Amino acid sequence: MEKEYKTNLIKRSITAMAIIASIILIILLQNFWVFSIMISLICILAFHEWIKNNFESRYYSGLSLIFLFWFSSIYFVFYFSSSLDSFPTPFKITFDTLSIYGIFLIIIFNTAIFDTFAYIIGSNFGKNFITPKISPNKTLEGLVGGLMGSAIYSFIICYSYDLNYWLIPIFIIGGLCAFAGDLKISFHKRQSGIKDTGSLLPGHGGILDRLDSHLIATPVMLILTILLFPLL
Repeated sequence: MEKEYKTNLIKRSITAMAIIASIILIILLQNFWVFSIMISLICILAFHEWIKNNFESRYYSGLSLIFLFWFSSIYFVFYFSSSLDSFPTPFKITFDTLSIYGIFLIIIFNTAIFDTFAYIIGSNFGKNFITPKISPNKTLEGLVGGLMGSAIYSFIICYSYDLNYWLIPIFIIGGLCAFAGDLKISFHKRQSGIKDTGSLLPGHGGILDRLDSHLIATPVMLILTILLFPLL
């Protein structure tokens, strides 16, 4: 058992490092076409897993969710890359400092922060289960811990880059959406009687297993950023 645990931990670590390295490379390249190809490939693989696992309402629901994630991600980068000159000077300074891709990475990391805090707090202090029949490990304490993580993370980001603190509610909303996305995929997996949506990522499962929290959170945060950021 211990040997199996260590082997799985090594697999998870290697896969995680490969994913992080790929994301950092895309951010450093700052190339719209490379970014678009990466997002498109991830979404195609995710939709393939959705179909393969025969999730309920697999065509309409899955395609809608994954398309929204794909479209909002690509549109966000394209929109700000092509119309940056129309924004006031403080806004341009912010984007010159971070880059469009850096802001996208910050938004993606918010979901990771939420998941991490929710897992740590839920594992150690969780007593009140929210959806025991769908995802038995999710607790109210974990949800609150995740939202606290998003709040702390967004405060640090706003302070570090001199952004308006009204962005903090956007990050907290992103945390709630991450919870909803995770719960939705967990529901479909339980219906299909599977633990993982695939085996493409050693130690982590499939693309959907890693993308679940982002499916709703990322589009919502990107859309709110596009709509509200120029007003802040």
